[in-house]
Amino acid sequence: MTFNIFQVDWITVDIIIIELLILLLISVKVLKELYRWRFFYSNASTIRRVNNLSEINAQFSTISIKTCTLTMVNVFQQEEFRKPTLIIIRRYRKLMLLKALTEAFCSFGYNVLNVRLKTMTRSGKLEMTSVIEKELQHVFPVIFKFYNQKVEVLNQIYNVIDCNKRLLPFNILSENSDCRNLILINPRLNSRNLEVIMTLLNDSKKYPQLFTIFSEKINLFLKNTKFEKILRINEAFKNSKYSIIQKARSTFKYYETVLLSVVMRYIEKQ
Repeated sequence: MTFNIFQVDWITVDIIIIELLILLLISVKVLKELYRWRFFYSNASTIRRVNNLSEINAQFSTISIKTCTLTMVNVFQQEEFRKPTLIIIRRYRKLMLLKALTEAFCSFGYNVLNVRLKTMTRSGKLEMTSVIEKELQHVFPVIFKFYNQKVEVLNQIYNVIDCNKRLLPFNILSENSDCRNLILINPRLNSRNLEVIMTLLNDSKKYPQLFTIFSEKINLFLKNTKFEKILRINEAFKNSKYSIIQKARSTFKYYETVLLSVVMRYIEKQ
């Protein structure tokens, strides 16, 4: 039996080869994204506790703590306890970025709480927002009480770093002197989030002090034009404390160190 090369469907063969090459390129891209991050903390003195706070959740009707992770330095030092606790409110998509930032904060001697909060979907209603505000005022103190049951490991003075897509009604924290700073990282500038930010700006003489950090670009090609437009037309926003990280995208890929330095500058001013 002889092989006739002219009877081979070369178009089909070419299509298969092209699909395999595309699959290979995608696999290489995924591996590069995964392995540019460390999956484990390199600081041997850092410990990480993931806790189920179901008992705390039972105390609230509109707010749910989906995950809560405490990361701290294993060797307790009194000077580290005097530093404010850092509370990072996150969403899942930025997990690896925030994990790297968390380790860096711990290296500077801060204890870090990573919290993922969920609010009821009807929070747009005025009465529901009011309930969320009241419960938000008690969420962090209750979490501190949980971790300080046996040994006091967390300073109840804290800074909030919000990386969430949807901002909570943080204006209630302005009445709490324990909250020293509220740092918003790339908040989505839709009408609801702008309302939260403007409420905070109007109460700028109270705690917490509001800082916002934006990436210059949304992605590799598009600039963050919406933020630039708001700066042009909104005097209150223009006069607020904000930073724009040049050339960075919304993921802050390759600009993690710059983001860390900006956040640390805001925190250590207090």
